[in-house]
Amino acid sequence: MRKRFKEKDKLKMLLWSGRHCCICRKACGDTIEIAHIDPKGGDDIDNGIPLCHEHHIEIGRYNVKHPLGNKYRIKELKKIRDQAYEEYTRHLVPSMHFEITQVIRNNPLLPLRRFPSIGFNLRVGDSPPVKAKVEVKIIHGGRNLGIKKDKTGYYSGETEWNLTPNTITFGNFSVPRKCADSNKDLKLEVRVILVDKYEREHKYPPHCWTYVREENYWFLEPRSFTKWT
Repeated sequence: MRKRFKEKDKLKMLLWSGRHCCICRKACGDTIEIAHIDPKGGDDIDNGIPLCHEHHIEIGRYNVKHPLGNKYRIKELKKIRDQAYEEYTRHLVPSMHFEITQVIRNNPLLPLRRFPSIGFNLRVGDSPPVKAKVEVKIIHGGRNLGIKKDKTGYYSGETEWNLTPNTITFGNFSVPRKCADSNKDLKLEVRVILVDKYEREHKYPPHCWTYVREENYWFLEPRSFTKWT
């Protein structure tokens, strides 16, 4: 039986590409085709790519018995597709700034937040409505303790935050008591994923902060220290 994509997934792929071919960027309108990247793969959204008719034929006609040129690789097609999706959806997400801080609600006149309670501020610019997923990874004494888990899911990426354009959203969380009672280095890595109105996720590089216990503040590191998927 010929594989078919679900209608909800086809709709997302059409919206994310603006009905453009992901290879040549041709605007196809109602002639756009949804191809399977891996003919032996499934019919999930990650195996789909919007293409014009010409490129749909091209990605499937390479003759391995007469290998002239270079065939389109599966990983290559996925990266090409994701680049196209980003091109046609990046206007849907705002500029963004987030930070770890002990300052309460950005008010320097208030006492600093008492550690191990930690403040988190997320500010977005003018845009259509978006949501966010926030993932906080705890690194204590050089050991990766993993992404913070609690019943709210606010800092594990399990719960979406509703963001209002041109506003700051304040939050706070705590690290495990063993991190507070120890003098070992404490670092936090934070990744924010913005979800646009077409339900496409825009992943930003994670930022890392190191805690200065003596002065109760965080400074931003220029890189992350663990691998992210």
